[in-house]
Amino acid sequence: MAETVGDAMQDIAVTWSGHTLDVGRIESELDKLRFLAAGEPDGGEGFAARASVLNMVVYAEHEDGANHAARVIEDLAENHPSRVLILVAHPSDEESHLEADLAAHCHLGSAVEQRVCCEEVTLRVSGRAARHLHSVPIPLMVPDLPVYVWWTEKLPEDEHTLHGLLDTADRLIIDSDRFEDGPAGLARLSRLADSESTTGVGDLNWHRLTPFRELLQRERRVHDVRHHLQSVKSVEVRYADGHGPKRSAQALLFLSWLANELGWNPSSALGHGQNRLEFRQDDQRVAAFLLPVEYPAIDSGAIVSLKIACRSETTEALISISRTGDPSHVTIRTEHEGHAAETSVRIEPPQPHALLMEELDAAAHDSEYRRVLEGVVPLEHAMRAW
Repeated sequence: MAETVGDAMQDIAVTWSGHTLDVGRIESELDKLRFLAAGEPDGGEGFAARASVLNMVVYAEHEDGANHAARVIEDLAENHPSRVLILVAHPSDEESHLEADLAAHCHLGSAVEQRVCCEEVTLRVSGRAARHLHSVPIPLMVPDLPVYVWWTEKLPEDEHTLHGLLDTADRLIIDSDRFEDGPAGLARLSRLADSESTTGVGDLNWHRLTPFRELLQRERRVHDVRHHLQSVKSVEVRYADGHGPKRSAQALLFLSWLANELGWNPSSALGHGQNRLEFRQDDQRVAAFLLPVEYPAIDSGAIVSLKIACRSETTEALISISRTGDPSHVTIRTEHEGHAAETSVRIEPPQPHALLMEELDAAAHDSEYRRVLEGVVPLEHAMRAW
């Protein structure tokens, strides 16, 4: 057993490694880890409580992905104590092999003498067993708790393993930012969500859009702006693409959300030339542009700016939300009837643990995201004309 100890009054982590899938042995070692983690804070005989509120099954194909997931989940241990099962799959290996690493990440609970622990089981599975992973985590789950599956990879070509893991899942968490082709990946995710009717679908990339969505909603509450948004002529979404052509899943999600908010019919979308779509809004046409730009200060695919041009029979207006040289600062500008107003706000780049926390706190079935995801499908079809 290996032990790693943090601040005696704040955090403690203890670990164990072995070659076994004996459920009883793993449970016994987890019990030992919790008691070791308890120690004797403040001179008293404390205990490390299992206070799990959910089961989290994490799928990774590489150690880097598994280690990243473990770090993110460790940051959530205090607010979302969980039984975490990290599956690292190596299906291409010829030899079948299984290795188990256990850890308890503990924090002080509401009482000084009590520590609350997040239990983490990492299973490295190689060979034939890695192609039949769906049954591996079931015996290790805490009964009667919701099950979240965090798929850290892009969507697989062969979805057998993914569907198997979803058989016991209440919610699938994925990050569409990892899709090599954003539109095609989102369309596949929409079809997957339709086929898994009892499993909710969540997307970390959706929560990265929250600052831009909230800023635009704030502007919509201004009477003049709300009036102009009834006669949109064009919208331009620019996204960071410093590594060559990439169709941003984030930008397409935002465009689908905007269409839903402003009453455009996604099914009416047509592709016109490079990077341009056209929607129908009542008897008007709305041109939409998705434009890649170099902006190395943020991750590739992230939104850089939004510009909405409006024109009615009597007046014109322009609404824009743009990152400045500092990506954490955004400028909001409105122009109408010869007047211009400009304000700046600060937006904090969302940290990975904050994105995951949003998913854990979300409703099992996020109806707004599902509508947005469904709206992507006709957009993806129209974009094939590009």
